[in-house]
Amino acid sequence: MGKYIYAILISIIIFISGALLYQGKQLAKYKNLYNKELQNVEAYQISNSELKGEVRQYQMTMDDIRASKDSIDRKLAQMVDKLKIKDSKVEYLQYQTATATKQDTIFFKDTLFVNKVDIDTLIQDKWYKLRLGLHYPSEVSVSPTFNSEKYIIVNSKKVYNKPPSKIFFIRWFQKRHQVVEVNIEEKSPYIINKNNKFIKVLN
Repeated sequence: MGKYIYAILISIIIFISGALLYQGKQLAKYKNLYNKELQNVEAYQISNSELKGEVRQYQMTMDDIRASKDSIDRKLAQMVDKLKIKDSKVEYLQYQTATATKQDTIFFKDTLFVNKVDIDTLIQDKWYKLRLGLHYPSEVSVSPTFNSEKYIIVNSKKVYNKPPSKIFFIRWFQKRHQVVEVNIEEKSPYIINKNNKFIKVLN
């Protein structure tokens, strides 16, 4: 009889321990989910505020991004598909827009335009805008503006330590190592990416 009581007590203890362990895991899961959503809310609030110098990072899974109704999220997902990168290999996504503009005015000593000339015209497309002013007697003003739209996709991939063999089954046994690949695509035809440097800081 005593053996049965011990067996029942041990079973109850195991059950309670299992239940507590499960509850602990669920609590940690929901705590992480709460922290992730809190960070996303703060990032969204800052992106819609007047704080120009501050940006917060969103925390999302690729499933979240693909299910999102946000137009930028959809563009990023489309870029991942275009590059044929597996969702599981994506580590970081970034979308940037920027505008560069400058205004210059030139005054000539001699009269260039006839009296009452006052022209203010605009030449533009999606990525470029030029405001040109011609004013009597000798003023020429130009104000060019360039728009930039940039996608940055960071993903991991395995590459061969040595050039891969042309024979497929030999490639199965060739050693490979993990690398981080950064893909940058600038949509503006007027902006050319030149030097880029990315450093992973090791702790």
